[in-house]
Amino acid sequence: MLVEAGERILLATDFHLGIEYELAKMGINIPYQTDRFLGEFMDLVREHSPDRVVILGDLKHGVPLTSFQEKREIPRFFRALLDEVEHVDLVRGNHDANIQNLAPEEVEIHPSRGAFFGDDYRVAALHGHAWPYPRLLAADLIVMGHNHPAVQLNTPLGVRITRRAWVRGNLDPVRLAEALMGFEKVKVEEDPLATFEAAFDTVIRPPQMVIMPTFNDLMGGLPVNAETPKSLLGPLFRSGAVDVEDFDVYILDGAFLGKVSFLRTLVTDPTSMD
Repeated sequence: MLVEAGERILLATDFHLGIEYELAKMGINIPYQTDRFLGEFMDLVREHSPDRVVILGDLKHGVPLTSFQEKREIPRFFRALLDEVEHVDLVRGNHDANIQNLAPEEVEIHPSRGAFFGDDYRVAALHGHAWPYPRLLAADLIVMGHNHPAVQLNTPLGVRITRRAWVRGNLDPVRLAEALMGFEKVKVEEDPLATFEAAFDTVIRPPQMVIMPTFNDLMGGLPVNAETPKSLLGPLFRSGAVDVEDFDVYILDGAFLGKVSFLRTLVTDPTSMD
């Protein structure tokens, strides 16, 4: 995802480098995929010439331990990026334990609660497994990974398939404020937005959210139109602060498929497309 925010920011998420090692322990042997992932990502870097690359967590796969494969390949991944881009950032995901030991000192590693990027256009970047910092709700755009979003579709033969997907929609600032104040143990007054502003010195804009698909095509996905909203991973969904029913769904080639609520009907009643 390329965002023009005063600087050109290229964002990606959920590479899960090292998953082959875990699969091998389960008896599933596949060639190492890091060179393929790195090559595909570097093609994008060279095509778009970003000022900054931001990885939204889960660059590594092994948790809590770090495999020999990750110790070898993650430093090489970072070094390749640093050869092309001046600024490389990583927001910690739930799989990124001890990643600071694998990253060159030029890589800036941010806490799991997220980080701000951009100037005129403010981008809040987080993985999604932890509550965001309150100040991030002042962003124009919140971008997250973690959920491995996909869409489930019915083929004419009656076979269901899933495809990685982008999910995008507008957030309700009141619901966001109430949920985050509940986590921070702030008493919610009559006006949640005014209470939030007073408590955190932050004004919530009505932000847009994009849930990014995994870069790693081995990871599978969570079909957003076949799961209840609270089945999505992370506190923003479990708390009810984000309801994806009215969010738009796009597959990787950019084709717009419709809103989650509409696509849900295609799973329960395939004839509803007629």
